[in-house]
Amino acid sequence: MDSKPALDHLDPGLQASRNLGLILGQRADSGELAIVFVDSAGRSKHYSFRSIDKGCRAVAGDLQSRGLRPGSRVGILGINSVEYLCAYLGIMRAGLVAVPVNQKQPEETIAFICEDASLQLLYADEASRTRVENRVLTLSLEALPQRETGFIDGYTDPDSTALILYTSGSTGRPKGVVLSHASQLAMVDHVHTDESTLFSGQMGIVVAPMFHMNALVFLESYLAGGGSLVLMSKFNAEIFAQAIEEFQVNMITGVPTMIALLYSAWAKLDKTDLSSVHTVYIGSAPVTQAIVEQAKAMAPDAIVLNSYGTTETGGGLFGAHPQGVNRPSTAVGYPMEGVGIKLIDKQGNEVSDEGVLLVKAQSAMTEYLNLPELTAAKIRDGWINTGDIFQRDENGFFYFIGRDDDMFVCSGENIYPGEVERILESHPAVDQASVVPVPDSIRGQMPVAWVVGSESKVSEAQLQEYVRSKAAPYLYPRRVWFLDELPLAGTSKIDRNLLAAKARKNMDNGGKT
Repeated sequence: MDSKPALDHLDPGLQASRNLGLILGQRADSGELAIVFVDSAGRSKHYSFRSIDKGCRAVAGDLQSRGLRPGSRVGILGINSVEYLCAYLGIMRAGLVAVPVNQKQPEETIAFICEDASLQLLYADEASRTRVENRVLTLSLEALPQRETGFIDGYTDPDSTALILYTSGSTGRPKGVVLSHASQLAMVDHVHTDESTLFSGQMGIVVAPMFHMNALVFLESYLAGGGSLVLMSKFNAEIFAQAIEEFQVNMITGVPTMIALLYSAWAKLDKTDLSSVHTVYIGSAPVTQAIVEQAKAMAPDAIVLNSYGTTETGGGLFGAHPQGVNRPSTAVGYPMEGVGIKLIDKQGNEVSDEGVLLVKAQSAMTEYLNLPELTAAKIRDGWINTGDIFQRDENGFFYFIGRDDDMFVCSGENIYPGEVERILESHPAVDQASVVPVPDSIRGQMPVAWVVGSESKVSEAQLQEYVRSKAAPYLYPRRVWFLDELPLAGTSKIDRNLLAAKARKNMDNGGKT
């Protein structure tokens, strides 16, 4: 596989530079609308490409004037903002490495990242600044430099590091995923090769946090591909719905939980007009038919696409079928041209129908920072083991079943939570479900479920029987508890660790909440 991205679909200026920080391309000096920023109160402000480019150049020039050596790492800590975007792009333009940091993490985790990444400097917003001031030289995100200081954009070695994204740490300490300019430009270019994902003249919306790959992929794809974006400071379902209507958003993206919360807000707001939406991307977790139907209810004419990617592999791995076969709504798609995909079983043998997904792609990471042994275990002969369980159907479409790490054993049988969640969410009285394990002296572990829905319309016993009627006996949840909403982790995914802890506490209390 060619290690250099073709970049066939990107702005010519970006193709020539090979610097991810120049993602604005030939529109950098344009007065066209680039970003509509929406703050936590729903107030909006418009930014042209020219104004954002000026901010990026000012950051880059200031960093160069500080004498930072090429490849030095600079962190960003805060909620989404245009200043965050200018810092992110400006850092890379200056030949430095951007390190977005999850501000929702505990202080000791942030301290670990500052040390692990050897940050030379960090931009932080006012709410986060006190958490890091004594650990690394900290500059205010709200007070970025406004004037350029002689900075000149230049060529960047495409194989040099552009950014480091840290994993959530849900299965241990956070791991720094090292990503090159070439890998990220290849990913954006791959996204543009799918006919349904062309962004020219389109208005998108980004609400995922900018320390997460999901947000960065869409920001970069839109800015490089001729579109404009609504950028929200953080997720609020009602403001999200109102922004889609007000700014006539054409394309939305989010994890399944965000779509479910948007659906609830949409209903409360007397069904806000979301008819401008023609494409809904849902990713980062298995997508159920119930979530697809909620998206279609809000935007009846929209194409609902289940997308997939990881920090380690990048996105743009799956797309349309080459023979034009219709893509099932819960499939992530057919492997894109130039992307290697295969499934293996527990013994490492290649299988055709269900197994752990391995990926070989130009968008892949370089390594895990400071973890050579883990890198060697993760990447073998260029193939990245995602740790995610997939199925492949007779047409070659792939389906995300769940993380191998989420799998648990009940009475000797493997249980993937997503399998049970899909069944629960197919019940008309259930909006969302999350299945987690609890210890059991006889079975080892057993499944229990947290459900968002109408308790008055369905009982615990009815949901248990519903699962029994549609699945193997060992899969039914031994307890079902109802919640008004499922708790979210920093990436807006369901916080399974919190629900598992709460479930264990409930079981210790005789099953009572």
